[in-house]
Amino acid sequence: MDNIQYYPIEFDTTGSVFNIFNNGTAPAPCVVTIIPKVDFLKLVIKGLTETPITFTGLKTAETLVIDAEERSVTIDGKDAFDKYDAWEFPKLQPGENQITIENGTMAAISIEYSANYI
Repeated sequence: MDNIQYYPIEFDTTGSVFNIFNNGTAPAPCVVTIIPKVDFLKLVIKGLTETPITFTGLKTAETLVIDAEERSVTIDGKDAFDKYDAWEFPKLQPGENQITIENGTMAAISIEYSANYI
């Protein structure tokens, strides 16, 4: 991805809401990386797809990567599509995007994208 924007975010046990601004004029597929500090059964991410993304069963220090560019979902480099529940891959709409993390526990999350222009 050219001109990648990188947003490292930390969220706590109550979940979090944050905004990311996509400078492009078209939706931008993104790569979401999540590394939990504790085990969690279910994580819900809203604002990157039409319907929420739900991911289940991630263990402490595992690296989850949801890659819209490659159309893949992996944990520590191995296929993890069976734990991913969404109809589409994450993307940022042009302008401001409000992202909500629900049912989350302590984790580091990053969102990378390359702005698209029409």
